[in-house]
Amino acid sequence: MKRSCIAVAALAISLSASAAAQPVKLFVLAGQSNMVGYGVVAALPAELQSQPDIWYDHHNPDAREGGPYAAATSTDWGPLEPKGEARRYGPEITFGHAMAAAFPEHRIAIVKMAQGGTNLVDHWGRGLGPDPEVLYKSQLYHALLGKLDSATYTGDRALRYPEEPTRLDNALARLESEGHDVEIAGLLWMQGENEAGWAAAFNYGDTLRGFIAAIREDLGVPGLPVVLGRISDNLYPANGGPIAAGKEANIDAVRAAQVAVAEEDPRVAWVDTDDFAPRRSDDTWHFDSAAYQRLGERFAEAYLALVGETGSPGPSSANGAASASAGGGGGAAGASGSTVAAGSAAGAGGGGGAAGASGSSVSSASGAASAGAGVGGGGAAGASGSSVSSASGAASAAGSSGAAPGGAGGSSSGCGCRMAGIPGQEPTAGVLALIALAAWRRRRRSGREPG
Repeated sequence: MKRSCIAVAALAISLSASAAAQPVKLFVLAGQSNMVGYGVVAALPAELQSQPDIWYDHHNPDAREGGPYAAATSTDWGPLEPKGEARRYGPEITFGHAMAAAFPEHRIAIVKMAQGGTNLVDHWGRGLGPDPEVLYKSQLYHALLGKLDSATYTGDRALRYPEEPTRLDNALARLESEGHDVEIAGLLWMQGENEAGWAAAFNYGDTLRGFIAAIREDLGVPGLPVVLGRISDNLYPANGGPIAAGKEANIDAVRAAQVAVAEEDPRVAWVDTDDFAPRRSDDTWHFDSAAYQRLGERFAEAYLALVGETGSPGPSSANGAASASAGGGGGAAGASGSTVAAGSAAGAGGGGGAAGASGSSVSSASGAASAGAGVGGGGAAGASGSSVSSASGAASAAGSSGAAPGGAGGSSSGCGCRMAGIPGQEPTAGVLALIALAAWRRRRRSGREPG
């Protein structure tokens, strides 16, 4: 017994030393108002209301005009928590929680910059001039990247807010000044509702491709994983949505473009939002608090499926980047289970169906999202299950016991992440011990601030 204790202690010391050398995984979250989020803090579980072990840097360009998010703009890293006068949140809360569970050997950092009512044509494109009608929504690409932006801004494209503290370049500089190695691990993009109301919808695919290419080029990460939130069918007038009758084809075009961009790029995935309840009957643009929590979980599932076991946003692979180990994101397969199709997975197409009672569908590369009850493996993954499809297209059904580290099976909601290993094998005692040790390390580091 004494030898065993000594061995465990030695392993713990070795892993702690290894963790200290691991880079910070930094995620960039951007988009319009459903990335800003309308979640209310009272709806969050107590343990998610502030997560000091996850570093958060937040900016909403609404602050340019002294709006309600002015006081929420970060000057340094802080805990991951709701921001602004109303202490609202979007998908970052549960996404960050899932990443911390999936990568316990890394510190997780999130930079979020989002602004409601913005589009790729006028506001988010690289090198754009100021929007003459809505100045505070101008030049958001530069506001996000700062000195990392390769565009030149002169003449009628001169920067409207040249002295603005930008997000990503300053965030990286602060980490590096404190001696941290940093890996820019992924981009989450929730946007497209704006274009769905006008003619820009029909070119959305091309503008989105250009935006992703620009981000990857300027960050120097050609294989940067990108997860898109597909705009909701709550927008349709037949569903009580805010977009006028006769514009249904515009909504269709944006939704189809988001799926197409994901299916053609093995390092891009999309997640479904069609089962999300609207914030209010008179506000079907936005989701309710529970939906923002589920959105973060679905982003996490899709991201983990993209990066697979390596966890690395390395160069793009022609064979896709589906995960045989797509679980880990800290959630449970429950009544809000999900379907994930990655790599070259084959499915019934379209997305928007539910695995179990009200699941999500996630598609990447040439994978086709499930329609209805599931992809591959024979229909629904039970009433509360999720299914994860790897590059070969073989979906693995997860019943309510298929919980990942950080979550419990059979819950009534959750991201539906599943720890998938070698078919037919359960995790070994050694793996379980490492998971327990990782949880202990997370508790030990909880409360630390950068530097």
